[in-house]
Amino acid sequence: MIERLRLKRFTAFEEINLKLSPGVNVFLGRNGTGKTHILKILYTVLAALREKKRISDKIIGVFLPRERRIGRLVRRAKGSSGAEVSIVRNGKRLHLSFSNHATDTLKLTNRWSDETIGPAVFIPVKEMLANAPGFLALHASREIHFEEVYADIILRAYMPLLRGPATKDRKRLLETIQKVMGGKVVLVEQEFHLKNRDGELEFTLLAEGIRKLALLWLLVQNGTLLEGSTLFWDEPEANLNPAMMRTVVEILLLLQRSGVQVFVATHDYVILKQFDLLKKKEDRVSYHALFADAGSTGVKIASTDEYALIEPNAIADTFSDLYDRDIQRAVSISNSDIDR
Repeated sequence: MIERLRLKRFTAFEEINLKLSPGVNVFLGRNGTGKTHILKILYTVLAALREKKRISDKIIGVFLPRERRIGRLVRRAKGSSGAEVSIVRNGKRLHLSFSNHATDTLKLTNRWSDETIGPAVFIPVKEMLANAPGFLALHASREIHFEEVYADIILRAYMPLLRGPATKDRKRLLETIQKVMGGKVVLVEQEFHLKNRDGELEFTLLAEGIRKLALLWLLVQNGTLLEGSTLFWDEPEANLNPAMMRTVVEILLLLQRSGVQVFVATHDYVILKQFDLLKKKEDRVSYHALFADAGSTGVKIASTDEYALIEPNAIADTFSDLYDRDIQRAVSISNSDIDR
């Protein structure tokens, strides 16, 4: 499990030192505060080591800095500067650094030795399964400006079924997702279809929200999301009806109960509140609020294990403002009726 993350002069961050939950970590904050960057840097390091790639190459492929220069990920400053990334996992520290003049190399001063890295999964905002065959062929042969996470998630979805009987937790997850999306996923000539009583429906004809749930089903079914794996999900609420958020949160809580560490970046009040309402006493959920402090430089983070103690909470504040404005309008209309 990832236990700590320290970033220094990396993208939006001047310096943060973050303690992470072994269960679910929910990141919230206004646009531009670096939520996705935290998910990406953690995913990048895990995926690079799992795939036995150079970490610098994976960072460039995931973040896509201009001219593929890793130095552009250093927080902007006059003159020479450098970024540092430090991750503690299972009590062992990995530390890397690079300067703002670096092109495609970094310095690795501490590393995880003799460590088995479980599967790491990054689900981006845009769902890609409907375009999987053509996209993978294009990505493999052409220089296209798509973050590497898109090709990665398609490859994870194409993984064949894991050998052996499914565990009780895995069966429960599959049944929960199948019930919501109304069927199972099958592969027909490299194209994904949803199979139910009425036949097989190609993904291009399915709502994007259903395809996202289908992706989760595939990752559980093929054994990618098992105990020891790590899931990063950027804005799970995108293209999903709010009525489905309860199921999504139930799935994420089930995953962490089965030993999957989960990282979520969200702008959605419903997701936050569903975590608050659905989590059990034994569930481990931490909320990390990102904000720009007017009195200092860079983005800050405030963490808590209690929903009611999230501060600042840009999502709840926005919904409170909408509620107040609605009440004011109702009072204004009522007063106008009285005056007439």
